Amino acid sequence: MNEIPVLTHATERDIDLLLVEEFAASTLFASTVMKAIGLGGLGFVKASVLHSVRRIYSRREIDISVRVQTGAGDVLLLIENKLDTSEQPRQAESYRAEAEEQAANHHLVRTILVCPKTYSAENPIFSKGFDHVMSYESFAAFFEARVLRETGELAARLGHRARMMRQAIDKQRRGYTQVIHPAKRQFTERYVALAREIAPELVPGPSMLRESAADSVTMIFGPASLPNWAFLPQMRIVHQLREGNANICFYTWGDHFNEMVAMISADLAGTGIRVIPSINKRNAGRAGLMLVRETPKLDHFIDFDAQIDAVRTGILATRDLRDWIASREQTVHRWSNLVPKV
Repeated sequence: MNEIPVLTHATERDIDLLLVEEFAASTLFASTVMKAIGLGGLGFVKASVLHSVRRIYSRREIDISVRVQTGAGDVLLLIENKLDTSEQPRQAESYRAEAEEQAANHHLVRTILVCPKTYSAENPIFSKGFDHVMSYESFAAFFEARVLRETGELAARLGHRARMMRQAIDKQRRGYTQVIHPAKRQFTERYVALAREIAPELVPGPSMLRESAADSVTMIFGPASLPNWAFLPQMRIVHQLREGNANICFYTWGDHFNEMVAMISADLAGTGIRVIPSINKRNAGRAGLMLVRETPKLDHFIDFDAQIDAVRTGILATRDLRDWIASREQTVHRWSNLVPKV
């Protein structure tokens, strides 16, 4: 019998679906969330939920939208679920913009970040971009408390939900062995081979070469792909397959984005490259500055040869982005002079 690819731990998608089901099926769950964000006094009537209903700000999605009917009028909850993935550029701003756009149609609109306590502690700037933060731990405690009051199948289901939340928090494995989908492994291997052929300047990073790289949707090239001029911060160049872009991140420079954006934008005029800030989770919440170039979206479940032209275009766009930086030492040095010396 062939092995079936399985999840090795609770993922964000697992938690998304758990929350969607609870909002759709449990008035107690929905009313408890309303109380937790200080809106319990409005008088809960019922809740309806839609998943990933709207895209704004360059393909960003609202993870979960919940419309709550109350005695005072409809309340819209815009919920972002984060287990451990890095926030995307302008993600919190996407939620704020959507809240402002929807305000006229609702009594109240609130944005909520749902995540483990450690995530919000490690990403304080990002977390503060939302009206409220609710922890995985609080949901686990909610389910555990209900288990004590219920019996039979309902108690068993609630216990499973509590364990799912704890598993997500603790990153506990479920005892399964990960099986990399052969199509994904083949895609990565052929991507690396093609990149070495047509863009040898791009050095595949370790994550692209190990077997588990087949599960990645981002090709992270090695540091040797980029210049190592003394004035540069730590940098990274990647090709994001699913998002459809190539980008170079200058770590920590985003802390000075407002001071740098005018000069950099002027230097990038007419190149098709744009500059955006990005919170860098791995560097204590410091902001990075990203140069981004659009590329065709790719799916590594789809046959490589059926997408080879798009793959080639993406690799060459990543190479061209790298070459643009590598050939402009004086320009990038001017940018670095805008960063205060420590």
